Amino acid sequence: MIKQITEPFEPWDIFSARVLAAHRSYDDAQFWMQDESSAISLVDGFAIFAAKENADWEELIAFLQMQPWRRLQCSADVAEKLPFPIKWHSMQLRFVALKKEFDHDNIVPASDPSEVYDILARCFPDMKNRNDWMADLALRWRRGTAKSWIIEGMCTVSAIAMSENYAFLGAVGTVPEARGKGLAGRLLAYAAEEMSGREVWLSCREELQGLYESIGFERAGDMITLRKEGDA
Repeated sequence: MIKQITEPFEPWDIFSARVLAAHRSYDDAQFWMQDESSAISLVDGFAIFAAKENADWEELIAFLQMQPWRRLQCSADVAEKLPFPIKWHSMQLRFVALKKEFDHDNIVPASDPSEVYDILARCFPDMKNRNDWMADLALRWRRGTAKSWIIEGMCTVSAIAMSENYAFLGAVGTVPEARGKGLAGRLLAYAAEEMSGREVWLSCREELQGLYESIGFERAGDMITLRKEGDA
């Protein structure tokens, strides 16, 4: 039986940990579980879905078809069981151990969301909704589900979904004039060490796999973003 999540639960993979982090971050979103075999979050039309092999897939598919999500992220194994078309595909990498020593000079925690946004906006010109984006990051900082770091206003990375045992790294960017200097590698190594005691994950495009593996990550699956039928 699928019911709303009313209290914390024990995550079993990075997707269920992201659902838990969202549950701790947002008061006005929706969250569900099917017994202890699946977890779903729905925030502003974006869903994260985690499920175990023994889940009741017929019930879950019917439930998901009724929900107003536009994009849904899950593992490749879960996506194979769902009838929704694929929008994007990316690799999942898990941190194992540092492969070399990195210089941590000039790395500091971000103290204002604008520091993070302004770097990312220079990296990704299509970023919009500046105030909403910063308010969202500030909320997650306050709720203890995110942390962000920067190097001299040129590079940033965030742990954007933290629980007791997991952390998902994202919002990685280096401004154009500072690329090729190893700043992103230094920050990712630092963030992975800062998350010591947790499983640290990230997703990336295939062409970036070598960069992350040179730091100490290894491929551990794939992340699929699905879309609703008829939604471009």
